[in-house]
Amino acid sequence: MVLTSILIGLGIAELLYGLVRMLRSDFKEKFFLPQAIWSFFIFLHLIMIWWSRWDLRENFEWNILQLLLSLAAPILLFILAGLIFPNNKNSRDHYYQQRVSFFNILIVVLLIDISHEVFIEGSAVFSLVNFLIFMMLLSSSFARFSLRDWVHTLSALACISAVGFFATMTVFSLS
Repeated sequence: MVLTSILIGLGIAELLYGLVRMLRSDFKEKFFLPQAIWSFFIFLHLIMIWWSRWDLRENFEWNILQLLLSLAAPILLFILAGLIFPNNKNSRDHYYQQRVSFFNILIVVLLIDISHEVFIEGSAVFSLVNFLIFMMLLSSSFARFSLRDWVHTLSALACISAVGFFATMTVFSLS
C-alpha cells in the first residue's frame, strides 16, 4: 500500500506540476476543454485507486503477480498525467498529437482495473464496478478513434460520471 500511495502521489504531483507549467507559460491556447476534463479524470482515478485499495493494506499474503497488477495502474496513470499537459505549445494540438498514446494507455489501465477487481478484490466478472469500468473502456475507445472535440468532451464527461457514481456508491465504505 505504501508503494501504491507513493505512485499515486507522484501522479497527482505530475498533474499539479503540468497545471502550474501551463499557467506560468505563454501558451497560445491554455485551455482545451477535453484536456481539462481528462486531467481531472486522471486525478479522480488516482484518488479512487487509493480509496478502493485501502482495504488491501492488511493483506499480508501477496505474490509478485498481485503486487505488479496492483502497481501497474498507478504507474500508467502517472504516465498519462505526464502526457496530458503540453510543453509550450497549443493545448489542442498537443492533445490530438498525444491522443492515440493517451487512449491506448488509458484502455490498458481500464483493463488492469477490471483484472484487479476480479483477481485481487474478488469481484464477480459481471459486477457493477466492472460494468462502470467497461463503460469507461467503451467511451475511451470511441475517443481514441475520433478527431471531434465534442466526442472527446462527452467521453471524458462519461468517464468522470462513472467514477463519480463509483465514489457515491462507496462513500461510506472507507473507515
